[in-house]
Amino acid sequence: MNQSQLKPYIIIIIEETHPVNFRSFVNILNKLNLSFVIAPDSDSAIFHAEYTNPDVILIPFNSNQGNPQETYHKLKQAKITKNVPVLWMNSYSQLNLQTLNSFMTGDDAFNPFTKSKDYSDYLPTDITIRSLKKQLQIQQELLIQLQAENQHLKRLASLDDLTQLANRRQFYNYLQEQWDSCEEDYLSVILCDVDFFKLYNDTYGHLAGDYCLQKIASAIETAVRRVREPEPYLVARYGGEEFAIILPYLDLENARKVAEEIQLQIHSLKIPHRSSIISSYITCSLGVACSIPSASSHLQELISAADQAMYQAKSQGRDQVQVAKN
Repeated sequence: MNQSQLKPYIIIIIEETHPVNFRSFVNILNKLNLSFVIAPDSDSAIFHAEYTNPDVILIPFNSNQGNPQETYHKLKQAKITKNVPVLWMNSYSQLNLQTLNSFMTGDDAFNPFTKSKDYSDYLPTDITIRSLKKQLQIQQELLIQLQAENQHLKRLASLDDLTQLANRRQFYNYLQEQWDSCEEDYLSVILCDVDFFKLYNDTYGHLAGDYCLQKIASAIETAVRRVREPEPYLVARYGGEEFAIILPYLDLENARKVAEEIQLQIHSLKIPHRSSIISSYITCSLGVACSIPSASSHLQELISAADQAMYQAKSQGRDQVQVAKN
């Protein structure tokens, strides 16, 4: 999120008897890029604070009217506003474009937001525009950090822990998105299953099996990226020793070439598998299917077609690519 999109939120306490040109005042506040609400008294300000979490409370000070001491103490006694900074402004006549420049640059030489000399005994001594801006900057940085952490959590929720590929949930989400966007165009899916993986785990142990899956995941990602980028695609761990690849806007023949590239990349790993019945190295069986999404077709049919092609590859000897029949 761009910091410029984050506006300081201010509650302004203006008594009904206070002389103020509201239109001019609101225009200046808008030029200062502030979000604000105007309250007629401290009780109303406390009420608004519960719902707005203000960054600061501003009290335009008129020494001839009202009781600023009572207002200040009420705000500091209320749980919701006791930690909110309070700024005092002496004169509305100082609110102009020069004020705007002063606020935006942090120049205190011309600062209308100063405490009243008549009430220096009980008004806070360390509240200035510069300290306010520093506090707002910290809050903005925390919000940006929180947003980044939320994005990180969302990313983790869409990834497979072991391989760091997209997980099954993300596979289906992405497939649905592409199904909707590829209407009247090609959408291909490849399913890939590691041959005799249970025997591999029984022979080498589950830690070795995990490492094997990580290597295969990386090989698949490398192969697809090599032939597909910059076009869109998704590589996912479909479950167990199965992987899935989504290839939007790609016809069946070219999807088959991607599957063959994956097969070659896995061969190049030369991961030993002495318990395999067909090879001394890890191999995979792959099924390829393609569809043109329309009102008369269904997404699940595409997955089922790729699944059937993959099992055909396994039943016909494994370590091969099979293409679904139209």
